[in-house]
Amino acid sequence: MVALSFVDSAYLNKVTISLIAYGLAVFMLLPFAVYSQELWVGKACPVTFEQESLGILVISQPWFHTSRSNAAYIASDNATGIGVEIHFFANAKGDTRHQNIANCQQYRIVQARQTTARLFAGEKALQLDLPEAAKAPFYDAEAREFGRGSHQTPIDDSDKPWQGRINRASTVAIYDTPYVSDSYGQEGQDISVLFETCVVCQREASASSLLSCLHWGYQREFIGGQTGWTEPEALNAQCQLTGSKSLVTILRNKQVLSDIEK
Repeated sequence: MVALSFVDSAYLNKVTISLIAYGLAVFMLLPFAVYSQELWVGKACPVTFEQESLGILVISQPWFHTSRSNAAYIASDNATGIGVEIHFFANAKGDTRHQNIANCQQYRIVQARQTTARLFAGEKALQLDLPEAAKAPFYDAEAREFGRGSHQTPIDDSDKPWQGRINRASTVAIYDTPYVSDSYGQEGQDISVLFETCVVCQREASASSLLSCLHWGYQREFIGGQTGWTEPEALNAQCQLTGSKSLVTILRNKQVLSDIEK
């Protein structure tokens, strides 16, 4: 199954044809029977710059896992998190090797996370989704699972619904497998984990641009008793033409991100 969905916006009408053509060129390669080695598309969103299409941002159908083990597309009773692939596919106008109408040096990914779970020391309920020691604000950096161009999926497959490394090809991709164990749930409250994942056009000689975004996440319902919380339920991914005000605020408050403009 392949789902192509677009944000309802009048000016996006002119990019829809090129988006569909570009998307179908990628997605029609998928078989009707879905195998874990294939990119099973859950949502495809237009990425634009000054009302011109630069490509598409794709999130896979989610899979489920138990604290980064026993991954499968059907959640087990003791599942604690989900996993997704997120890929940006630049088209000819967006490709830095072709027309590159946005004048980007390269494309990067930023991701914010918001949760109702208990926090580790130093964490905030809403923050960039990065390790504490991260030197760069981007998800596609060291200590994170990502790929660029023709690449293979991450070495660690314990939290993936496939074995070994699978070939992928996209402008930039991230692989994320968040989870919240019961010990980090707050009694009487559902566990909610929300993400905002955006494409950044990075420029060296001038300000970078925050482009289109995906909103996705999951929740675990609190039911009490010996069960505590249910297995995770993936939320429907949503397209957004630009970053939220909260993300823009976070980026502007980070000195290292002072060159990013909305």
